[in-house]
Amino acid sequence: MMKNQSGLKSALIAGGLLAALMGQAQAAGQKPDFVSGGVLKVCTSGEFPPMEYYENPGDKDLVGFEIDLLDAIAKRWDAKAEYVVGDFKGLLPSLDSKRCDLVASGILITPARLEKYDGIPYFGSHIVLVTAASDKETKAPADVSGKVMAIEAGTSYEKIVADLNTELEAAGKPPVQAQTYPSAAGVIQQILVGRATATITQDTTAAYRMLQVPGKLSIPYTYDQSENYGIYLRKSAGDREMLKQAIEALQASGEMKAMLKKWNLPETATDVSHDVK
Repeated sequence: MMKNQSGLKSALIAGGLLAALMGQAQAAGQKPDFVSGGVLKVCTSGEFPPMEYYENPGDKDLVGFEIDLLDAIAKRWDAKAEYVVGDFKGLLPSLDSKRCDLVASGILITPARLEKYDGIPYFGSHIVLVTAASDKETKAPADVSGKVMAIEAGTSYEKIVADLNTELEAAGKPPVQAQTYPSAAGVIQQILVGRATATITQDTTAAYRMLQVPGKLSIPYTYDQSENYGIYLRKSAGDREMLKQAIEALQASGEMKAMLKKWNLPETATDVSHDVK
């Protein structure tokens, strides 16, 4: 009798372990419904090197860190990534119209965006002030008082300039003259041709642009706060969890670190929490 109970107990334990292992395998193979057709549609601006960009004029295929990342995520879901390129301001609305399933374009995770969309942080970056290398007077944002600041339209940098102007006006100083442009490349060009004194951008973009035009640009000021790039999707707890699992699997396997090395990005850039408060 005791032997039978012991055998039954062993069988139940073994069965439980098998079920757990099968459950884990099933979870590992899970994928969102929106990739059931074998295609993962990703909206991006295609203008944020080294995250995503066209290496040469006329190229049809995007390259960059985020392109490698999204290709790897799609592969884990037995799908192929298809990129829908558009203006930055229209990327998140494209989720509403279902033109794409994910948005990845060096886009920051913000509370305002998370009110309407789900997002996964995966890359930490700092905001910096960029000026012409020949400019020895501009050392901090307040030094752009009364001068032109070129800003990419639709980005969180617009609010940073608005907050700066509030401080300047309170101090009795002329506000920054903010001028917006549709792309990060266009913003940098305004500095190079002398139409703008400075811009605010991410350290990743600044580093890439400085490599393109050696000796032409400078970073006189780095903001204290670190901000996270993320991938956005339509509200769905299940889909968000599956995207999170895919990102964490790539991080754990070392694939993410290899991508950072390939694009000369900080090796700790992806050591961020994938949850949001």
